[in-house]
Amino acid sequence: MMYLPEFRVGLQHPIADVAGANGVVPEELRSRGAVRFPICLPIHVIVGVECYEGYTKDISASGILFQISELLSPGDAVEFFVEIPEGIIGNKQSAAVHCAGRVVRSYREQTSAYAAAVIDHYSFQ
Repeated sequence: MMYLPEFRVGLQHPIADVAGANGVVPEELRSRGAVRFPICLPIHVIVGVECYEGYTKDISASGILFQISELLSPGDAVEFFVEIPEGIIGNKQSAAVHCAGRVVRSYREQTSAYAAAVIDHYSFQ
């Protein structure tokens, strides 16, 4: 069993409710080693000289799944900025997280492309 820690970094968002009343995180959210939080936030993805805009689908401590217009290839080095709007981390604060990593899988669903990336480095801005 995997339990969420008591503190939640001040998040006032549905992702804070992934654990049941007993504090246990459902198996489908922890099947890859890190708890995934289903959250949709704006994201800017840079691959080489190309820049894409899209949305996150889920985020964990070690990776991210996002939706963009172009299909990326596993192994692609990526930089991305996730925008955290005001109200999620504080009443009148917004923030951005700058991450660097690499694509580990990608796929198409109808007209959208998705990529899962490992986060190697990150910093808050």
